[in-house]
Parts: sequence; C-alpha cells; structure tokens
Amino acid sequence: MNNFGAVLQAYALNHYLNSLGYDAETIDFRTPRVETSYYYYARVRRPSDLIRNFQSWVYVGRTKLRHKRMLDFAKNQIKLSKDTYYSNDELAKADLDYDYYICGSDQIWNTFCDNYDDAFLLAFAKDKGMRLSYAASLGMSSVHPDLIKKFHEELSGFSALSVREKNAVDLISSISGKKAVQVLDPVFLLTREQWEQVMRDDKKPKKPYILFYAVHGGSSAMRTHVRALAKRYHLSVVVVYKNLRESLYPNIKRYDAGPAEFVSLISGAEFVFTNSFHGCALSILFKKKFQVFVDGTPEQGTSSRIYSLMGTFGLADRIVFGEGDPELMGKDIDWNDVGSKLTPMIDSSKAFLDEALRTE
Repeated sequence: MNNFGAVLQAYALNHYLNSLGYDAETIDFRTPRVETSYYYYARVRRPSDLIRNFQSWVYVGRTKLRHKRMLDFAKNQIKLSKDTYYSNDELAKADLDYDYYICGSDQIWNTFCDNYDDAFLLAFAKDKGMRLSYAASLGMSSVHPDLIKKFHEELSGFSALSVREKNAVDLISSISGKKAVQVLDPVFLLTREQWEQVMRDDKKPKKPYILFYAVHGGSSAMRTHVRALAKRYHLSVVVVYKNLRESLYPNIKRYDAGPAEFVSLISGAEFVFTNSFHGCALSILFKKKFQVFVDGTPEQGTSSRIYSLMGTFGLADRIVFGEGDPELMGKDIDWNDVGSKLTPMIDSSKAFLDEALRTE
C-alpha cells in the first residue's frame, strides 16, 4: 500500500467491521505494480529520468520516511493477514478459512489497469457462496471484453454485490445476472470525529494553506490553477507527492507525510485542490472548500468515479475541467444540503453490510 486512498479505505472498512464485533482481517495482497511503487529511483530511459532521479536523491530521506509511515500505519492500524500474497494462485494454495470474503474498493475491478488480478474477484475463496463486494470500483465505464466471461463466472456466485459508482450498478448487474446496489466508499463509514483520532502531524503549517494533492504528479493545467489560487487568496501551497516540476515552485514539500499526516493536512487546509477521489471524499467529510480536476468526460479514463461522487452530493460545480476559475474555490458549499444526501447514503451503506453479513 503506497497510496493514501488505498490505505485509508482499507483502514476504514477494517475498523468499521471490527467495531461491529466481527474479527475482520485484511489480506496483505501485493501485485508487482504495488511492489515497484516503493522504488526510490526510476529506470533511466531518457535524459529527464536522470533529473528525476537527482530530485529523488535530494528528497530520499523524506520519501523513505513516507514509505515507513505508510507501512507502519498499515501494520499498526489495520489487522493484516500473517502472510503476504502476490497472486491469486498463491491465495488459492493458502487454503484460507474465513467465514466471509469481502472485496473492495478503489478501482479493484478496473480491468484496463495493469494492476488487475483475478484475486480481486475473490476467485481463490474456498467457500464461493460467502463472497461479497463492498463499494467495488471499476474506475472505468466498462469491463475489458476479454474478462466479461470471467466476471460472470465469479460474480454470479457472490452472495451480495455493491459498487461505488452509479454507472457501475447496471453494468455489474448485467454481467453477473444478480442485483447490484450503489454504496459509499469505506471512508464514509467513519465519522469526522473518528478520522480526527487518526490524525497526527507535528509539522503542519501554522499559516493558512492550500493542500495540493495530485495523484501521479498532476498536469501542467493543475499547476497553473493552483498557482492562480495561491495568488488570488494569498496562501502558501502544500504538496505531498514528489514531482519534477515541483522543483520550479516554492511550495511546502511534505513528501514525508504518511496516512495520519495526510488526514491532518486535509483537516487543517483552507482549501484542497486535487485530482483524487479520496482527496474529495475526505474534503467532504471535513467540510472543506475544495475543487477537483478531471482530465476527461464521465466516459473517458477514470473520471467517471469523480463525476459520480460529485453528482451524488450536488457538488458538480466543484469540478475543474480544463482552465479553472479561482473565484469558484472561495464559493461557499451548502453543507446542510450535502448532509441531507450524505446521511441517508451512509445509513443505506451500513445496512447493506449488516444484511449481507447476516445472510447464511
């Protein structure tokens, strides 16, 4: 786990289930892509990679501390399986004996991602009838044609199916032949107060700031917009992901932030500007003024999950597509209206889990 969203959603579901009295354990499963995400230096394919590696060398101490904090958080805050697994075959041979198997959430069923594995369909489970999905996300608007048959074979045997994005409900229902429902991402299962108990950061800026959280480094358009925001509102910018272009700007570089520090930085921010689903979700939980950058329409790339989340809570005006307007960041959000939509969905999401786990 080298991604804030992945770690925090895993923590949220694990913590919530254990709070209900279940003995929930998260299987420590790592694909090759997850393993390479811990590499500090890139393979040199072009001259720019040498520059990136020099930047990585400059900040390697902070990066190593972030990785340590990621691993420590997972180890200390999430009940993990004793063993680590790297493939569906390894899981099948392990002869695991759980009463229920739950898969979810963030892009776990994105079949166009090189991180996909049949383990995400719980194909290894010994008791095929005790499998369910919670807020499984495709990230895309379709399933790869070569995997539709496999999806049908596995999902048709699930005892309950839930997905995170609205546009995935009909798709998964059609492929599986079973009813799928929409539920919220696991981070919404915990209250703001519960997330505040997770926070820890003795280096949080004392002065007001914009948290700029750009997964995969972000685009030049994002950087243009965040500079406009900083100028318009006279705020400093805090970044948490290392990117070569950050060397050009006097941003506060928190490359050492782990999950606890990241939640704290969102909580303390004046504004949040992100391209991350979980950056948006936590901004909503902490009632932060935020904007989210998308690089396509709902049918393009992984933008569908952002559009779905924003549409669900009536926050479509917080989406930035192309050139953004800094004035809109300062616009008040009607949190009473958001809450009127959020609370019933939290209740129905919890009810889904309660019913699915009581089905014998």
